[in-house]
Amino acid sequence: MNFNKLNDLKRCFILYRTYCNKLNEARIADFPNTYETKGREEYWNEIWLKNNYFNPKNDNYQIKMLLPPPNVTGVLHLGHALTVAVEKNLLATKQLTRHDLGREKFLDCVEEWKQDKGDKIKKQLKNLGATLDWSHEYFTMSKEHNKAVNEAFVTLHQRNLVYRHKDLVNWSPTLRSTISDIEVESIEVDKKTDLKVPGYSKNVTFGEIADVAFKIKDCEDEITVSTTRVESMFGDVAIAVHPEDPRYSGYIGRQVWHPLRETFIPIIADSSVRQDFGTGAVKITPGHHHQDLEIARRNALEIIEVINEDGTMNERAKNYLGVHRFDVRRKLLDELTDRGIIRCIKDHAMVIPVCSRSGDVIEYMMREQWFVSMRKMAEKAMEAVTSHKLKLDPSRFEEMWLDYLGKTKDWCVSRQLWWGHRIPAYKCLGSQNENWVVASSLEEARDLAKKQFGATEVQQDDDVLDTWFSAGLLPLSAMGWPDDKYIKNYPLSLMETGHDIMMFWVARMVMLCSELVGKLPYNKVLLHGILCDAQGKKMSKSRGNVILPEYVVDGISLEGLNAKAEESFAAGILSKAELKRTLTVNSKMFGEGIDECGIDALRLTLSSHNIKNEKISFNVVECKTNKYFCNKMWQACKYVLLVTDDSVIEKPGNLTTVDKWVLSRLAFMVDTVNKSFEERNFHKAIKAFRQFFYYEFCNFFIEATKPGLQASNEDIFRSHRYSLIRCLEVSLRTISPVMPYLCEELYSRLAKKLPAFTQTPSIMKLKYPIFEEDDRDCKLEEKFSQVLKIILAVRNIYTYVNKSSILEVHIMTDGDNFELFEDNINVIIATTRISETKILPANTYVVKENSICSNESGYKLYYLLKDKQIAGQMTDKVENKKIKLEQNIEKLSKSLSQEKYKSEENRTKIENQMKHLQYELEKIPRFV
Repeated sequence: MNFNKLNDLKRCFILYRTYCNKLNEARIADFPNTYETKGREEYWNEIWLKNNYFNPKNDNYQIKMLLPPPNVTGVLHLGHALTVAVEKNLLATKQLTRHDLGREKFLDCVEEWKQDKGDKIKKQLKNLGATLDWSHEYFTMSKEHNKAVNEAFVTLHQRNLVYRHKDLVNWSPTLRSTISDIEVESIEVDKKTDLKVPGYSKNVTFGEIADVAFKIKDCEDEITVSTTRVESMFGDVAIAVHPEDPRYSGYIGRQVWHPLRETFIPIIADSSVRQDFGTGAVKITPGHHHQDLEIARRNALEIIEVINEDGTMNERAKNYLGVHRFDVRRKLLDELTDRGIIRCIKDHAMVIPVCSRSGDVIEYMMREQWFVSMRKMAEKAMEAVTSHKLKLDPSRFEEMWLDYLGKTKDWCVSRQLWWGHRIPAYKCLGSQNENWVVASSLEEARDLAKKQFGATEVQQDDDVLDTWFSAGLLPLSAMGWPDDKYIKNYPLSLMETGHDIMMFWVARMVMLCSELVGKLPYNKVLLHGILCDAQGKKMSKSRGNVILPEYVVDGISLEGLNAKAEESFAAGILSKAELKRTLTVNSKMFGEGIDECGIDALRLTLSSHNIKNEKISFNVVECKTNKYFCNKMWQACKYVLLVTDDSVIEKPGNLTTVDKWVLSRLAFMVDTVNKSFEERNFHKAIKAFRQFFYYEFCNFFIEATKPGLQASNEDIFRSHRYSLIRCLEVSLRTISPVMPYLCEELYSRLAKKLPAFTQTPSIMKLKYPIFEEDDRDCKLEEKFSQVLKIILAVRNIYTYVNKSSILEVHIMTDGDNFELFEDNINVIIATTRISETKILPANTYVVKENSICSNESGYKLYYLLKDKQIAGQMTDKVENKKIKLEQNIEKLSKSLSQEKYKSEENRTKIENQMKHLQYELEKIPRFV
């Protein structure tokens, strides 16, 4: 081809490019300047639901999971949003207060509440983009679930695993009910502390221990007993000491005079007594203390109860009958002191068990209740983990699993409530003895009662089952058990939930389901951390720091936050104290309100944290940052539309070096994201995607290709355009599980104008990207990293000097690097935006006046400045920053040895801060 013809072709191409550029302005006319989440998220949600995109497509559906059922006692919080985000991530890569109403009236009111809150929760879940098959929606109080619960209870009773027994239970005087272990929170105090307790006008004192003297029978000696609960002394039946304690060995078997009961009680020996607790002698009150009950049963001692269900003292307390327990504590200490029986009262570290629902201090009360025998089921659940049939992720929870189940006690499943699954147990009437039958229906119960005890009438137990009993059956009941249809979807592929309910829910599911059908409900369990606020405190109503997802998604003012809190108080969700704390926290943390961020920014923020950590600290500032990231993706797509056209472009055979590099990095990103999703390390997937899209694609590649897209070389133009479109298309599919709304919106827009994008009704219908091994070129990446280092070094200089003060940049090098830098000089200039950049051989370089040198590995960078004064200012800024960074690193390093920073959470936080500072230190130019 002759030169004239070649020049004519070039001129034609330039004219074509000019024409296309004018057309491209029209190409983006319907592309908004920024991504507006409102309206579009609702639009896509309707599309997804209308087309049943969340429904299983066939019997070979790969992943089956269960969304932990939210309580209808409120609305969804950020913890639920975390679960939704995690389960969406897991799925996508595989599919692409008591009122005197009477029971009946109360249940009618609860049904209204349930309907109202249930509708709100359902709407919240849909708005969060939860990947749920709504055709399998279930309510745990439905007739179908009640049938399953009754069947399970009856079956366990037939297998002698359910029995009725009088034992100590967790009792909430405020609720007048037993409560489950998970509803008991612990408050630790290390000295005398006054706390607010429901039902008391004054604060109650905790963190004290009193030494009480008991006179030994038939001698002048006395034995001093340490107690934190003098009000329970009316139930004392003995004094126990350790059999090997030399202080008391001569008193074992003798008796002491009890000053309140006015009777003699024995001194007994028991090896469970701690010699180092108080005086080493303890009072035994089996009616209100677990260890004391065990000691009493071993020694055939009487069991006396002294506290009523409402927290007042019973007739055993004599003059204190009907007085509240903690009022009695204060009065008794005064009385016993006046009688000269108290030897001392001192500060004492203790743990106070508190009802999470009422805030009341729980009592251990003896009650006739239904229990589930746990030992055999617990052994099987332990074996499932030790044999690796059941895998816990993170594996560190295996030790907790084995330790807890190894010490497990029989489970009290009776609850003195009206709302719940009523226990299918019936008391036989007209009999002198208290006999019970367990049956699925009243008719069956009558038949059993007549057959076994000759009784003609029965009355169903008023109590309901612990909610964790029915919840423990969900892998079965949600799938249709006890009918055979459950077999199709059982077992589940995976169970994902918070680690704080592992033993209360996950373990009970494993035990109950395995016992009932002989097969584990799942083989893998993913446990995420507890969601906390920005200060690392667990989100709870009592702390007033709960953030609802919609506050972040839609944005809300401080006035709006406070109004919502007032509404929750009026609806009974928040107590008066919780409302007060919430209003205080709102003013402190959200004085300017919360910015509208959208669902995708929220999901991206939650997914960016290591969900396997003990705690996950949530900061709304991160959501705002991720909103900007969403907009970065929006602008990148808009730019690509601007520099491309409707023509089909096949992969060129002569890709430029920078195009090969970005496609290699794209392949690496896809591979890393896939592996991270497979390992359930979503934060690593997000980190890899962000590194590629934000830094490598947007900040570098787009800038690097701008000269080539404006040049007359058609090969370079086609190479760049292919890579831009390819990176964009694959990136949107890759991050779509985390950011479904944004990706759906962008993909649908781009597919109309870019042939390389698949015409599809939804991005959900497309295959998830896989690793393209042919695109990966590790040697090229290693080589090209030298070019990137130069670009980052030059860009970093802008921190210390205005770009306009740099006249020229001279890259002094030799050997292979010289050729590499020469070949990519346009890339370096485009990304640093210093047009006077030159590659010069080291052996002939002459240092220019008013220049400053940065010594890098394999090359030197000379910055030619306007005058010497600028060089001095640059050097001073660099040195000052270096000193400040080194001082901060040293300060953080010293803090690691301090006691208050020794927790895993604080240590990790400090280490991450140190890593960031070290990274900043390494970026500082090394001037010579």
